[in-house]
Amino acid sequence: MDALKGEFDTAWADFQTLDDLRLVAETLEAEWSRGRDTYLAFLVPIVDASVSAHLRKLVRAVEDTPGVEPYPEDYWHITIKGIGFENENAASPDNVLTSSVRLVAEAGGAVFARQPPFEAQIGLAAAFPEVVFAEVWDALPVRALNERVLEAIPSLVRYPFDGPHFLPHISIARFTSKDGISQLKETVGRLREESPGPSFSVNEVRLVRAHLSERTPILETMETYRLRQSAL
Repeated sequence: MDALKGEFDTAWADFQTLDDLRLVAETLEAEWSRGRDTYLAFLVPIVDASVSAHLRKLVRAVEDTPGVEPYPEDYWHITIKGIGFENENAASPDNVLTSSVRLVAEAGGAVFARQPPFEAQIGLAAAFPEVVFAEVWDALPVRALNERVLEAIPSLVRYPFDGPHFLPHISIARFTSKDGISQLKETVGRLREESPGPSFSVNEVRLVRAHLSERTPILETMETYRLRQSAL
């Protein structure tokens, strides 16, 4: 049984009590950026064909819900750690000086080089106040990597959802209005009665720049890290 099942169940139970949603204009992609447009993150890309097929099925189930806007497939990923905004000014705690990005990349690479590849599984559909997502089961290494990155790079901003609260997931849609919240709860509830998705291998982590705009962020890969390979 997935070690995080209880936490995922709690997150879904909390969502069912909501009367409101955090819309695009209020999320990390807008209000939080405060005019900044280049965000750095370590993430796991979704490259497994069976995982993509399953996520497409989930998207089809929710995409006609009023106020639900699906993310494009090339955005699908599992976040390891949001690093901060690449910036020439260090005034904000979630800014990363452009001159420090290489040091962050190297420190992250040292963390990932010690992590063996692992198997994870797509779990059930669920939702946070900001997004519809697919749970990622058997993914305690993702939480562990989040914590290890924070330990290796103590200058990084620590968000409330980091560390022991971090829930591995794949966001598949965001919200433009709360008009369909009741329908969304019913639809996701039905999806949660279905079987979980496929298992897949996690073999790499990427450092990306997310270019923010009014549209879905565009991810630019800066570095690809292979997880630790077994000695021959």
